[in-house]
Amino acid sequence: MDLLLRSRGHAKAATAFGAALLDGVHALEQPSGEELAHAITILERYADLGLDLPDAVTIAMAARRRAWAWTWDYRHFRVVMVEHGQGLPLLVAEDELPPVE
Repeated sequence: MDLLLRSRGHAKAATAFGAALLDGVHALEQPSGEELAHAITILERYADLGLDLPDAVTIAMAARRRAWAWTWDYRHFRVVMVEHGQGLPLLVAEDELPPVE
């Protein structure tokens, strides 16, 4: 999340998110063994895409937990199919991106 926010010029929001983690507003989740195995499968299946492990783990966790993904990495997240030819539902669509500051 920190990299996501900072890469778009939102350093204050990234720091506020870190503080919210410290205050217990949000929690960091660890992938289960099944989710990590699924992430490795995703990396193998999409080897030519240039997907990295953190993104593959995010995709695997969201897919297994039937959760929305918050990303601005549409190039990767729109391509990976997680179930029956379906991609992940994304929390922010490309046309909803905040401007880079």
